[in-house]
Amino acid sequence: MLKTPIKIVTTLIALAIVLGLIQSASATSLPPPPPDEAHLGDYWFRYGPHVDKLAMPLMKDYTMRLLAFEAGEISITGVTAADLDRVRRNRPDAHIIFTAGTTSSGHLRFNTQLWPVKYLELRQALAHLWDRNRMISESPLRGIAIKCTTIVPPTHGRFMNPNADFEKLYPYDPEKAKELLAKVFVPCTAPDGKPAWCDPREGNRVVEWEIWVLPEATSPTYWWIAQYIKSEAEKIGLRVRVKPVSTIELDAARAAGTVPSWVSGWSFARYPTFLYYFFHSRELRPGGWNEYKVNNSKLDEILDKFIFADSIDEAIKWAWEAQEILVKEVIPWIPTYTSVGITAFDGKLDRSTIILVYAPPAELPTDTSWFWWSSVRYKDRKFGGTLVYYHSADVGTYHPATYRWTTEADAIARVYPALSYSYPPNMYDEENKVSVFFEYYKAEKVKYPAAPDGEAVRITIKLFEGIRWQDGVEMTVDDIEYTLIKFGKELKTRRYYGPDIDMLLEIRKINKTTVELYFDELGWADRYYYKDLRILPKHIFERLPDPLMDPAKAPHPFIPGLTAMIGAGPWVLVKREPAYTEFVWNPWYYWRHPDRTVKFAEVSIPSAADEGKPFKLSITLADYLGNRATNASITIKISGPMTLTLTATHVGAGVYEATVPGLRAGTYTIEFYAEQPIMLWSVDNKYTAKITVGAVVGPGPVGPTIERPPTVIIEIPGIPPVEISPPPAISLSPPEMKIATPVIAIASSESVSKMAEAVTGVSTATMSYGAVALSVVALGIALGVRRK
Repeated sequence: MLKTPIKIVTTLIALAIVLGLIQSASATSLPPPPPDEAHLGDYWFRYGPHVDKLAMPLMKDYTMRLLAFEAGEISITGVTAADLDRVRRNRPDAHIIFTAGTTSSGHLRFNTQLWPVKYLELRQALAHLWDRNRMISESPLRGIAIKCTTIVPPTHGRFMNPNADFEKLYPYDPEKAKELLAKVFVPCTAPDGKPAWCDPREGNRVVEWEIWVLPEATSPTYWWIAQYIKSEAEKIGLRVRVKPVSTIELDAARAAGTVPSWVSGWSFARYPTFLYYFFHSRELRPGGWNEYKVNNSKLDEILDKFIFADSIDEAIKWAWEAQEILVKEVIPWIPTYTSVGITAFDGKLDRSTIILVYAPPAELPTDTSWFWWSSVRYKDRKFGGTLVYYHSADVGTYHPATYRWTTEADAIARVYPALSYSYPPNMYDEENKVSVFFEYYKAEKVKYPAAPDGEAVRITIKLFEGIRWQDGVEMTVDDIEYTLIKFGKELKTRRYYGPDIDMLLEIRKINKTTVELYFDELGWADRYYYKDLRILPKHIFERLPDPLMDPAKAPHPFIPGLTAMIGAGPWVLVKREPAYTEFVWNPWYYWRHPDRTVKFAEVSIPSAADEGKPFKLSITLADYLGNRATNASITIKISGPMTLTLTATHVGAGVYEATVPGLRAGTYTIEFYAEQPIMLWSVDNKYTAKITVGAVVGPGPVGPTIERPPTVIIEIPGIPPVEISPPPAISLSPPEMKIATPVIAIASSESVSKMAEAVTGVSTATMSYGAVALSVVALGIALGVRRK
């Protein structure tokens, strides 16, 4: 049992976090990497994934999730405080982690234009019924939460206005609530004969409405809060019905503007830019964020100044003013608490590989890092295994531009990473943000004659070279341009459209990896947030019948076995069913762990060789799990006085052999390139060695002379030229020996299989240089058709 008094727990947590936000980096540091990850440096956690598979069954019932975790059927679960002791008792091996996120949870939210909650007096009256201490202590939270009395949660630090405090302005007072109701309603008797309030503006209609909430089985805390509101409201004569709904139903009603009030929560970014998006009238549009239907011109003016401020200090000033208006004149929601998340992880996982994010000097982490899904591994192995998570509610869509719920984001972020993520020791340290895709990023003011004032804000993004989407197509700045134009300017989706898009003047593509974005104006937050841009693949979404359709439900446009949900992240979607989703690790992830590939377990090379005398190479390959790799291919390139390329043959049990024909004397570099197919992808590796070939001492000046013919260059259309230096031609008489260069003519209409078959018939392992040349032809054809 928890020994510390509840009030002390919540107060200390809140105080630590409030003092800690918006500070420079502190002494907080990452946990030391596991010993075998130390060679990867300070950002070892970026490499992965270590686990092979991620499964996400639909498990809406909280009790079922708890039972599944106790039985070892899922790897991670959220736990209410009421069940904390139970989990510790039944799963003593579990890692229990507490996090205090930037959330607004258990709030009663309003459509301020719908009857009867359209009356400010009614919303103020309800605010006077909030006993947060009781709500936090008696609900399934059992006191483990941070009391939230402001629109901006306390975990946003200096952005929170302490003067716009609900408990100061609307203390718990049912009598005061009745006084406010009397300003707009009249006491009456309902048809059931009980006292009620009636609205004279609506023909003395009895004041009654619905509060929508997720079912108790899905969200026991939110359900408890909804029942609390109903009980308190009925004590003063208000009629309230609590309606359990699914996330899909709630989404549809909020978007249509047909639900008057609901209990829910939000997880916010590290800065409270939601003030602008949730409450500015420009978001009163189809698909907009302003589901609260707030339309206040004075508030709009302040929010414009807030979002376009040049500095955090200036933004805080306007955020305070906006909160004053929201709390005193609007009340879009009544705050309740900020979550202290309790998460239980399977004890079989290595705790040191679960990466958390902090906001020093607060001791509690604010969240788990995006990177932990890649860094986490099981204690008994470096790679492999299945991580089983869950969807806690129905999934509406996996579209990165239109999703709404955190449970959808959990899947989307695995496939479509942002450009960068928070530096785990300090989420507010912008200089050390951990890049996933960009090599260089800069936001600056520059001269721009076409702008109204001759200046613009320029953001320069340079992508790493060689980033591949999960279908092998290279990521370029064309994808950045498409994402901003299609989902920002054209479709105005909620995840990509904002005031920044309206200010976008030009997208200037410098080369395939570097782009410059020019904005007439750009606020303080967006200068940071463009580091977090989530890029979508142009070659996929432009081929969909509807670019807003769920890509997980559409087949890949040209690769069987894949869906259109193609990102560049560490996980690839391979199965999407109504109640089950499955991902596998992406072998082509840019930060794939360097040890997660085909490996050279043993390479046998002679220490030296004689000139003109063939010798054998033997290579043993293992996969990333340590098993013999029997399905790989090995290409051997020999460079020195002679240059040639060979293909090794698998002789069994992961052993591959190749015979090198006699070489001219000298020192040679031998490069082995191994490639192994993995599911629909492949992994590769290289190994380099050297060998010295010594000249053979002849019998003397009497006898045959040795002539060294020139290097033979074999050229095949579409394949880089290959040089083959034949061995010394021995001549006993004046006539020359000529080495014929083999030529294989293949019509372009022939199938690849016929080409390969034709070459296979002549590319046998012999000592002749004609055979070596034919082997090169076969290799060239194979490389030409292999999908990368």
